[in-house]
Amino acid sequence: MPLAAFDWTAQAGLETRIFSEEGTDGQEQFNLSGWIKPEIYYETDEGDDRFLATGFFRLDQNDSDRTHGDIREAYWLHIGKYWETRLGLGKVFWGVTESQHLVDIINQTDLVESPDGEDKLGQPMFSFSTAQGGTVLDVYVMPGFRERTFPGPDGRLRTPFPIDDDAQYESGAEDKHVDYAVRYAVLSDSIELSFSHFNGTSREPLLLFNGNFADPKLVPYYPKIEQTGLVSQFVHEGWLFKFEGIIRSGFGERYGAVTAGFEFTQGAAFGSDADLGWLLEGLWDERGDEATSFFERDVFLGWRLAMNDIDSTEVLFGIIHDIKSGEQVFGLEASRRWRDILVVNLEIRAYEGGESLSEDVSTRLQELAAADPENKMAALQREDFIQLEVTYYF
Repeated sequence: MPLAAFDWTAQAGLETRIFSEEGTDGQEQFNLSGWIKPEIYYETDEGDDRFLATGFFRLDQNDSDRTHGDIREAYWLHIGKYWETRLGLGKVFWGVTESQHLVDIINQTDLVESPDGEDKLGQPMFSFSTAQGGTVLDVYVMPGFRERTFPGPDGRLRTPFPIDDDAQYESGAEDKHVDYAVRYAVLSDSIELSFSHFNGTSREPLLLFNGNFADPKLVPYYPKIEQTGLVSQFVHEGWLFKFEGIIRSGFGERYGAVTAGFEFTQGAAFGSDADLGWLLEGLWDERGDEATSFFERDVFLGWRLAMNDIDSTEVLFGIIHDIKSGEQVFGLEASRRWRDILVVNLEIRAYEGGESLSEDVSTRLQELAAADPENKMAALQREDFIQLEVTYYF
């Protein structure tokens, strides 16, 4: 007879960041932080009911807003013959491209963790999924909204002015608004095709000047939106073709955006045991200069190296280049395991091709009022950094 199963794991990490320059307002060049991520798992006798809870807490040396805790996941999963339900705090990822994830919209971004937007906050939800004959239907009801986290006044990679804690909403229900989403996917050995639709509060806020020249701040404003998305992925031998596209309304005028490209994997590259992936993607946003994203007419070029050694050594290097303004983002991520209990991660990011923000606050306000569309990354020009992180697995 099957027996109920209970298990727990934990990760703990120590992270240091070294920036090439002081911040615009004199923020420190060196930062140290530590974090812990515990997880518990329970499965009933028959295996059709499961409970998972994952917590996270970080203590940061300089940024009090980066010292924070969150329940990343805490949900009950019930599994039927062709369907399953999930209730609680969950994480859902939609997307296939490397440079950005246009379609991914269920979870809020935990921006104090990393500038790449990969870290997410847990989302309150009820979901129903059914899978039959190579198709999957997912339905989500999300009763509650979580605001995006931002670096604080003493933090790095922050906005031109500090973020006001008093966010504004288009919905009268504010953070109690109930959002809905549905996704239909067709899957096979070589093709993945999915259509999704989201109706609710935008996870991406507009940042509005608070009008206080003595204490200038940016106020997050969360409009209601509808977003329809398409994701496709096609595998042929060593080639992987990827596409993500959206049409969004409610965030200003209706607009479309696309990220598409390919990854080619060169096995046993140059006579070695390593696999080398070549990545190329194009990024386009119909809004052009009015886009709230940096990536409105860009090209991404990258290389992924998997050494296939006993220590799972991997390296990813990429460049995003704006073909009009010349602005560039360079990124390198590398990881290596040591004795099954430690993983060392190295990350390097650099932002080039733009002019830094003025250190004079009044001049910076003028720059904010008349933003230069060819210098969207002004706030990041002093934010080049090297990050080294060691993670211990319990």
